[in-house]
Amino acid sequence: MIKLNGENIAGTAFLFFSALLMAAGQVNAVFGKLYPAYYILVAAGVALVFLGYRTARNETMPPAKEHYRLS
Repeated sequence: MIKLNGENIAGTAFLFFSALLMAAGQVNAVFGKLYPAYYILVAAGVALVFLGYRTARNETMPPAKEHYRLS
């Protein structure tokens, strides 16, 4: 099971916030003009969720054995 970390929470918050703003853009013309900013928030949210997944996965994996050459 993957641990919940700060990157996952922040990424989910970005995705939720951008979804709220996109919904507001459907109703209000001022918010509708800011759609490129919403897509940037979506991209940042997806990147943070991916980063959180990789961070949690790397923290739970056993450390790799280091191989030393004797020469």
